[in-house]
Amino acid sequence: MTLRLLVLIGIILTCFSYTNCTFKYSAESYHSLYSTVGNPNISPEYDCALRAFTIEMAAYIAPPAVKTNWTTLAQTAFQMNQCNNTLYSTYQPPNHHHKTFNTNQQTCLHKIFVHDTKGNDLFDGTFEQPKKTIQAALSLTRILRTGYGNENILCIIIRGGTYYLGTNATSTSSQIGAIALTSNDSNLIIENYQDERVVLSGGTLLQLQWSRHTKTSQGRTIMKAQLPSSLNLDQFNELYIDGRRAIVAKYPNGDPSTQGLYAQDPGFSYESQSWISPIHNPSVEIHIQEPYRNGTVFTNYQLGVGGGASVFNPPTNFWSTASPPAGNNYVVPRGLVVKNDALPHMRNWSDPTTGFLHTFHSGYWGGWIFEIASSNSTQNTIMFSRGGFQEARGSDSGGAFYVANIFEELDSPNEWFLDKQTRTLYFMPNETMPTDFVASQISCIISISGSHSNNPVENVLIQGLIFTETSNTYMKDFMVPSGGDWSVHRGGTIYSTNTKNITITHNLFNQLGSNGMALIDYNDDTSILSNEFVWLGDSAIILVGSTNGIDGFSVASQPMNTLIQSNLIHEIGIYVKQSAPILISISRSVSIIGNLIFNMPRAGININDGFYGNHSINYNIIFNTVRETSDHGPINSWDRQPFLTDAVQQGSPSLWQHTSYIHHNVLFNNYRSVWPIDHDDGSCFYEDSHNFLVYGGKKNYLGHSKIDHDQIYVYSDLSTGGFGSNNCLNDYNPTRGSSGWDETWIQNTCILYNSSVPYNIENCNTANLFVPYLASNKIFIPAGTQAAFICNVNGSSTRLNLQQWQSYGLDIGTTVDTTPTIQTIIEWGRKMLQNTI
Repeated sequence: MTLRLLVLIGIILTCFSYTNCTFKYSAESYHSLYSTVGNPNISPEYDCALRAFTIEMAAYIAPPAVKTNWTTLAQTAFQMNQCNNTLYSTYQPPNHHHKTFNTNQQTCLHKIFVHDTKGNDLFDGTFEQPKKTIQAALSLTRILRTGYGNENILCIIIRGGTYYLGTNATSTSSQIGAIALTSNDSNLIIENYQDERVVLSGGTLLQLQWSRHTKTSQGRTIMKAQLPSSLNLDQFNELYIDGRRAIVAKYPNGDPSTQGLYAQDPGFSYESQSWISPIHNPSVEIHIQEPYRNGTVFTNYQLGVGGGASVFNPPTNFWSTASPPAGNNYVVPRGLVVKNDALPHMRNWSDPTTGFLHTFHSGYWGGWIFEIASSNSTQNTIMFSRGGFQEARGSDSGGAFYVANIFEELDSPNEWFLDKQTRTLYFMPNETMPTDFVASQISCIISISGSHSNNPVENVLIQGLIFTETSNTYMKDFMVPSGGDWSVHRGGTIYSTNTKNITITHNLFNQLGSNGMALIDYNDDTSILSNEFVWLGDSAIILVGSTNGIDGFSVASQPMNTLIQSNLIHEIGIYVKQSAPILISISRSVSIIGNLIFNMPRAGININDGFYGNHSINYNIIFNTVRETSDHGPINSWDRQPFLTDAVQQGSPSLWQHTSYIHHNVLFNNYRSVWPIDHDDGSCFYEDSHNFLVYGGKKNYLGHSKIDHDQIYVYSDLSTGGFGSNNCLNDYNPTRGSSGWDETWIQNTCILYNSSVPYNIENCNTANLFVPYLASNKIFIPAGTQAAFICNVNGSSTRLNLQQWQSYGLDIGTTVDTTPTIQTIIEWGRKMLQNTI
């Protein structure tokens, strides 16, 4: 995100899957950060047609078994009920046979069965005498290895039922699972039996005796129950009721799962008066002078250690130097002053130190969560203790906020509060009392951890399982992996490190407190195929490697050759707003193919740095992104920190990376998305082609060496994300010797709705032309207008027509015509995208 564009904005989306909303194109009396799924700058007829085509493409890429489900979910997320009065209330079913892939089908030499209700860990693990626990089955495989050998495939077959793995858990680490595979567990399959429903819960089922605690002034009842001594209260930070996350007592009221800045009633307050200034704590600075990158704004490797970076683990941060390039030193506020009556129950808080304050970064580039140290209702102040490390940039002020986990805020149905001192659980039911209460106890269900990259866990297949009901991790350790905006918690529901040839397929990751999949450091040839990730507190899939400072060449500690294909990812980032369905950081050669991604607070795919490259992102459908943040798009990239790798030539270290490829995607730029592909600070070596890009144009900011060709930019002048992104090509601040060089924009289709200005090329001057290479583009503008190419001529900003523009040797072969019908545009999209897989 660009500092020169530091503006508040916000966000978005509307109601989602479980909400019934009415679509309105007129301005409403909601907060300025609220936005809707539809584009208010265009007629509903056209907007609905583009939504319908996006749904058509979601069905086109969907595996046959889930085509109907993907279609229905996309229709709901796009709120197609708003389109009932248009010609495009339904989509055209595509004629497509999905390309299948090998899911590592292997023959089991020996099967060990597990059955939660009929099993016994003293049994031999046969179908007739199954083990009771998965852990006992895993122990048996290790014994059997002595006879069968390590090279043969053993299988753990789990019968249907719910396995509460949080009960009597021996580890609470987010990197050690209740089922912990080691280097001794290679050549293993863990799967469900046939089509039986196997649920692996990170919680424990509570058996409670409820009694009435009190009746509220609104006539609601608060119930209470004593918790057993066996329950780990420190890990009990999520309560799941009848399979869904309950709401920890909060103000303003609202369900964080289904309400956010995208909703009419966001569950956040905008009533901050001021933020209490941070105390600057200087870090020890590391600046590597050699080697360095010529020709870029971000020439040298740098890092801050200790000081302000001490909130991270390890205590390092790219943003903790005195003057980070294109940014400021990392700080966060120490507290908050709210307006009078902004927190009406504050004067009654008996113990504010149980509470947390959730808020956004002042630029809405992410969010923070703080433990509350104290409150003063007379002065309207809340002071923070630990927190603010859930993103890496920092700021001296925040944004919209809510407070949570304070007993006196328990005043709304489905809210709960845990009194750790008395081991008492309080809950406010709706009309009837629910039956199943599950307390989270662990955040990691399965870990796959080799002892070293030279001794990895190999050839493991996990399929057909449901992962659910884990603890949240937003107050656990976060680290800053590189020079992007992100900090990240390096843990997950499935945690993988030092592995080779791992396949995770046909699983459901649902109602989780943390990340879904965490690929950390060395993981070679991981395949994540045909899973669904939904209702997650943090990100869905994170790939995070490590280096020895600038040296990523001699350190084999990165995910590589990863395939992420045909997954359904939606409703993520419930707590952590600097999150994504897919994060790539310090990783090599990641392929992201044919995924359906929607409903998240920030980008759909975030490439946090320029490490190595050679990524391929294609045939994905991404929409409803940047619903709660700002200055971003469906796909985002940065490259601020150089690293040595052998990406350019094997065996030869270099600071440059291999080209990455983004092609044949549908990127629908609604809510507060600004650019469909946001190539931000320093991004370089990308080839973007054959994408269907709705509402927004190409972006280059402080980067270089990118090529765009054969793209279709649809109504690029109608971006609703702000920042003046109203052109098909946006080249921000190109500067000879540091940015904007070797940029190419050819053979693209640029379609404008209102504007007749296709390009925004800053510093354009005919006396000293420094612009992208432009040629053979097709530009379409509204009838009755003339295309204008804006550039300084003789010191004055001038609107040049096409012939004048081409007289300077620019855009040779480019044509200008009248904007076609929406049906024609969509047919162009079909021709480009369909029958090409």
